[in-house]
Amino acid sequence: MFFVFLLYGVLSEYDLLEKASREGFFYRQVAIEDVAACPRDGFCLTVEGVTYHFRRLERSDVRFGAVSGGYTITLTPDPAFSAYRLFVRDADTVRRIEMTTRTATVRDPGTIVSLQIVAVGAAGPVVVWQKEVRSAPFPEWKGDFISSVNAIRKKAGAPPLSADESLRPAARKALERIRGGVVVHYDGREGSIMHSGLRVAPIGENLFIAATVERAWLMMISSPTHLFNILDPSFRRCWVEQDVPSAGGMVRGAMLFAGPRQ
Repeated sequence: MFFVFLLYGVLSEYDLLEKASREGFFYRQVAIEDVAACPRDGFCLTVEGVTYHFRRLERSDVRFGAVSGGYTITLTPDPAFSAYRLFVRDADTVRRIEMTTRTATVRDPGTIVSLQIVAVGAAGPVVVWQKEVRSAPFPEWKGDFISSVNAIRKKAGAPPLSADESLRPAARKALERIRGGVVVHYDGREGSIMHSGLRVAPIGENLFIAATVERAWLMMISSPTHLFNILDPSFRRCWVEQDVPSAGGMVRGAMLFAGPRQ
């Protein structure tokens, strides 16, 4: 069971995070602000004459190092989080490692694409750090989420997902949580997907806010945690619920995954 989210409001925010990672800044829980001058000890980028400050919203410290045959990741946790998970994307698979010690060693046979750390807090999981190791082609958008998901699952050897409308009420509740523009997997009033009335296992949830559905797809397959749900072979059913945006508005959506019917 794992729930993950995406929140990149416009194209430039996603691109700025990618540019920042190429400059050695891999943290993802940030507020990106245009400033007249970069704050002391802050991380900033200047793009097309505008200086952007990447203000961190949490205090995890991640140190990455290369060793013979792989990598080491040393984590100093933020007390606000109760757990950390490392997601490792290989060519067509994603594996999850519970970070029960401060240092993790990951072997790389030459296939690792990216590494991502997710922290679990009161509002659910959040991506705090991500590093691209090598480039990989993006799976093609097939015109809708189910077709696109099943194409990449087929390549990975996972069984296809079927669209199941019985998941729709839970997906609507998940969508309601993000209509205010804040993407969380848990709130005090509605709870989480675990409080939706679904009585199935396993179950998973991807949430997104993006400029277009194609953009949401790009961001999900670029995020190892989202890709983990997309490729999980234990899932057999799926439902996607999304808002139809007004002109110039954002697409908000919830993608639910579930195991086979009992």
